[in-house]
Amino acid sequence: MGEEAEALKTDIEQRRENMSGTIDAIEDRVVPGRIIERRKSAMRGWVTGAKEKVMGTASGMTDQASGTAHKVSDGMSSTVEAAGHVPEQVQRATAGSPLIAGAVAFGIGALVAALLPETDAEHRAVASVQPQMSAAVDAVKDAGQHALDTARSSGQEAVEDLKESASSHTQEVGDTAKDAGQRVKESATNASH
Repeated sequence: MGEEAEALKTDIEQRRENMSGTIDAIEDRVVPGRIIERRKSAMRGWVTGAKEKVMGTASGMTDQASGTAHKVSDGMSSTVEAAGHVPEQVQRATAGSPLIAGAVAFGIGALVAALLPETDAEHRAVASVQPQMSAAVDAVKDAGQHALDTARSSGQEAVEDLKESASSHTQEVGDTAKDAGQRVKESATNASH
């Protein structure tokens, strides 16, 4: 009977320990402070994961660099296979590159905006800005026309100057050639006498 009492006592102690662990687990699940702490921890983990997907990690950058080197060595054979995995590649390529991720997001946003119909608020905004846009377009046209007129008149003046210069140089060359011809003729006449 002494052995049975010892066995019962040991059994009771084990059950108390198990119940104590169970009670602690139940308490952990129902105490508001601990619930909030678990939620905070989960949110921190999610934010950290999202940040690491966009910004990358040091080991991720090393892995990405070695992966890129491996891809380059594979050459054209992997290009065909990679074409089917474009969304995954965009996600991987933007990991650690927030500017590229922003550019991709901007492009996607622009595409979505182009596909959505114009709202009344957008239509009113465009209508209110239209007079200023028309004035700006007219000002740019006027400035362009003025620049074109100025360039045209400057070009015409340059052409006229070139014509005059060519004319005077042609006249000088002609006179010089005439004088040289006269001298040759006189030399030939003097040499024959």
